[in-house]
Amino acid sequence: MNVQKNNPENREQLKNETFLFLFIWFGFYVIGMIFIQIFAALSGLPDFSEILNGIVKGEYLEYLDTLKVLQLVLHLFQYLIPALVFIFLYHKKAALKTVYADQKPKLKNIFLSILLILSVYPLISFIYYWNTQLLPDGAISQQKLDIQKVFLEMNSPKDLILNLLLLGLAAGIGEEFLFRGILQRLLTFWTKNIHFGAVLTGFIFSLMHFQLEGFFPRFILGVLFCYLLIFTGNLWITIIVHVFFNSIQVIIPYFYPNLSGNISEVQAVAPLVAISSGFVFLLFLAIFRKVNKEYKYIKIN
Repeated sequence: MNVQKNNPENREQLKNETFLFLFIWFGFYVIGMIFIQIFAALSGLPDFSEILNGIVKGEYLEYLDTLKVLQLVLHLFQYLIPALVFIFLYHKKAALKTVYADQKPKLKNIFLSILLILSVYPLISFIYYWNTQLLPDGAISQQKLDIQKVFLEMNSPKDLILNLLLLGLAAGIGEEFLFRGILQRLLTFWTKNIHFGAVLTGFIFSLMHFQLEGFFPRFILGVLFCYLLIFTGNLWITIIVHVFFNSIQVIIPYFYPNLSGNISEVQAVAPLVAISSGFVFLLFLAIFRKVNKEYKYIKIN
């Protein structure tokens, strides 16, 4: 296990660090919201709710690229920018070391991590389907799913690149720095247990997407990303895997548009396929653990 030199020495220090993180996080989110509202007003854009309601009906499509850019900017203000500002402001020269981003990832760990994600994907899809079936229709954010479907309707390489930047690169990097880099660390110290820290981080990670129909699969993926960090002690592993996972979900609809349906069109994965996926995942996980014999994360005394 890795013992970091800049561990919080007491609860008061941990409280101050947590408060500063939440203050910076919320502050930059507000700044991002103000920025896009000002941009929208100066550009003469209609009301955002009006645009979003119209887009699912095939209206206001001329604003679609602008919406994607604004969403990209908001995502940066919500995740990556506050994360970087916080770690460099609070931890200074030890910033990257604190979030385990100061070392190059090992190729074998990158390869095995991607195999883990690919192997568990059918099982995750199976859980996603049953997650939707357990919810009443009113609990499903259908409008958000319809908007996502429109966002994934790509007719040119430009659309593909923009979606990869927004949904793949920005989401993967920003969310990993904030959730795995900062939040998992803080929750680990608060609970004094790396496993509780991982589970709570996965829970909050899924909750922050505000989609109940995908809560359980995102929770599982969130916890898996946490353990990739615990096993490898390298944030770039989780970033690469997260970007890869998100990008695949952009690339597939680009080449196979019929696969970008909404919630009403989700098909169940065959139970045998899901079970097989689980066994293959456990096999790769066993190999991964053999390669990474010890936890390379925070040691709690």
